[in-house]
Amino acid sequence: MKKFIYGVMITFIGLLFFAFSFFYAVMNPGTYNNISGLYGSLLYSGLTVPFIISFIVLIIGIIICGVEAYRKK
Repeated sequence: MKKFIYGVMITFIGLLFFAFSFFYAVMNPGTYNNISGLYGSLLYSGLTVPFIISFIVLIIGIIICGVEAYRKK
C-alpha cells in the first residue's frame, strides 16, 4: 500500500509539471527557427526538456500504481 501511495504522489507531481509546461507553452505561443505549433512554443519557452522529463515521471508513477494495484500477494 505504501508503494501505491508513492506511485500516486509521483504521478501527481509529474502531472502538475506536465500541465504547467503544456499550458505555459500554449498561452505564450512563439516561433523558434520557423518551427511553430506546440513544439515551437516549447522550444521558444525553453520548456522542452522539463516537458519530456515530467511526462516520463508521470508514466513512471502510473506504472508503479499499476504494478502495485494488480500485484498478487
